[in-house]
Amino acid sequence: MTNAIVVADERRRLLRRMAQAGLLLTVLIVVLSAYVRHRGVGLGCEDWPACYGQDLSLVQQGQAVATDGDVLLARVVHRVVATVMLVLVIAMVFSSLARPRLRREGTLASSLLALALALAVLGVVTPGSRLPAVALGNLLGGFAMLALCARLVAVTGEPRPRDVLLMRMAILVAILLVLEIVLGALVSAVHAGLSCRSVAECTALTASGGWNFSGLNPWQLPPPGDIGMVSAASGAPVQLAHRIGGLVATAAVLVLGLFAWQRGQRRGALALIGLLLAVTTLGFVIGEGDLPLPAVLLHNLGSAGLLAMVAGTGASLKQAVL
Repeated sequence: MTNAIVVADERRRLLRRMAQAGLLLTVLIVVLSAYVRHRGVGLGCEDWPACYGQDLSLVQQGQAVATDGDVLLARVVHRVVATVMLVLVIAMVFSSLARPRLRREGTLASSLLALALALAVLGVVTPGSRLPAVALGNLLGGFAMLALCARLVAVTGEPRPRDVLLMRMAILVAILLVLEIVLGALVSAVHAGLSCRSVAECTALTASGGWNFSGLNPWQLPPPGDIGMVSAASGAPVQLAHRIGGLVATAAVLVLGLFAWQRGQRRGALALIGLLLAVTTLGFVIGEGDLPLPAVLLHNLGSAGLLAMVAGTGASLKQAVL
C-alpha cells in the first residue's frame, strides 16, 4: 500500500510538470491563433483603416483572399505546437490512467484529449470558413484547454485550505470571463472593431438602430458592404455588449481578488488584481485607438492569463473540498 502511494505521488509530480508544459504550449497556441485571426481581418495592415475587413469583402464578392507570409508562418508554427500539445496530452492520459489510477487527473487529461481532437476535427471540416461560429469554436476550445491545464496543475499540486465560497466564486468568475472573451472574439469576427469608441457612443448607435442585436448571431456573416469603417450600424451592438461585459467581468475579478486577500491568499490576490489592471488598461488603449495589433495580442494574452489564474484557484480549492 505504501509503495502504491509513493508511485502515485511520483506520477502526480510528473503530471504536474507535464501540465505546466501543456499550459505554456496552450498559451502559445492561443496567442498564435489570435495573431492569425486578427491579422486576417486586417489589423496591422499597411493601408489602415481602408484595409480593415477587406478579407470578408473579397469573400463576399467571390474573390480569392491573399495570405501574407507572416500569417502563413504563424499557421505553420501553430500546427506544429498543436501537434506537440496533442502528443503531450496523450502522454498525460496514459500516465494518469496507469495503476494506481489517478481519477481526478485522468478525468481532466481525458477532457483535454477530447478537446484537442475536437479542435483538430473542426479545423479539417471548416477550412477557410469565415463564419464567426467557427472562430468562436476554435477560441472556446483553446481557452477551455487553457483552463483545464491550469486546473490540472493545481489539482496535482499541494491542496489549499478549504474555502467552498471562494471556490464557487472562482467558478462563477471563470464563466463570466469566458463569456467576455467570446464577445471580444465576436467583435473581431464581425469586423466591429471600429464601430464605436465608448459605451456612450455604442449605446447611441445601438439605440438609433432600434436595439438590433442580430450581429451577435455567430451563424451569419455581416451584410455585404457592412464592413470596416462603415460597420457602425451592425457592429455597435456587438461592441456595446463587449464593453458592458468587460465592466461586469472586471468587477467580478476584482471582487474575487479582494475576497482571496481576505482569505489569506495575498500573493495570488495581488497577482490577479495586477493582471486585471494590465488587461483593463490594454482594453482602454484598444478601444480609444485604431486597434493596434501589439496591444490587441497582449490583451488576448492577458485574458488567457486571467482565466488560467481563476481556473487554477477554483481547482485547488475543489481538491481540498473533495
